[in-house]
Amino acid sequence: MPNSRGRKSKRGPKIAARARRNRERARGVPSWFDESIRQVLAHRRVLMLAKCPRELEQATAELLGEQLHRALRSRDFNLYFDWWFGELATTVLTRTGAPTPPGDPDQSTWWLLQGLLALAPTDFLIPPVQDFLDAATGQCEPPWLPLSCRVQATGDIWQLTAAEQTRLGIIAGYEYPGGADQHVYLFDVETCSPMELLGADTFDTVEQATRAWCTTVGPGAAKSRPTVITDPASLAFLPYCCDLTHVTGLESRNRLDNWFRAARRIEELMITLRRLGTPVPPIPPAELMECR
Repeated sequence: MPNSRGRKSKRGPKIAARARRNRERARGVPSWFDESIRQVLAHRRVLMLAKCPRELEQATAELLGEQLHRALRSRDFNLYFDWWFGELATTVLTRTGAPTPPGDPDQSTWWLLQGLLALAPTDFLIPPVQDFLDAATGQCEPPWLPLSCRVQATGDIWQLTAAEQTRLGIIAGYEYPGGADQHVYLFDVETCSPMELLGADTFDTVEQATRAWCTTVGPGAAKSRPTVITDPASLAFLPYCCDLTHVTGLESRNRLDNWFRAARRIEELMITLRRLGTPVPPIPPAELMECR
């Protein structure tokens, strides 16, 4: 598998992006933040149609992806998606801790919080948030709701390779506590510089993910078949293709729906591989993928 070319060179842009964001903070939040957060809150009840953790995660990803897509089309230069997520999560957490307002007996804000935590990299689970979740878990209805933010990788991984060798499909197995709702997550990766995640999605089976990837890639993937990855250390490049601070302006709607979820799934995969004794490198430092 191709190695992580240009990994060190990406550190500078990440730090520069963080510095730009901090300068913007000094002048106030970007203009698109408030309206986009209002739109998420206004449409949060759609999440309550979910029947299982994965459906809630998908619905939340699409709800957020719609706002990221609108921001991208607005051609606003202040597209700090990671900062926006932090502002959204803070707003939702504040509302969740307040009394339920009249006309909102369905607890949709609580469902939104669970959905956000299902997408967020684990460093979002700061002690106050985790304490709040632990205290309220026993009150959750339906019972599967608190499982939504506890997705974990199984350690099963497959690879698809296109004819040009630099376009890869990485398929990883996932489940919720107790082995609930086993499924796979597909990472569509371009490993040639600049390395980037082109798209991602969840599927019931490896076969479904394979067909979807081959259709997306086209003729170059016609003969691709999933092969089990026997050396997970070769996935060292994966965390570096999913930079939450880097927006090119050319991202597809699918990529925007998975903007936060893909980072979380990569992190869970690396955590599981490390737990199984695979010598994979550490996840990039939190300050380089800061969301708060």
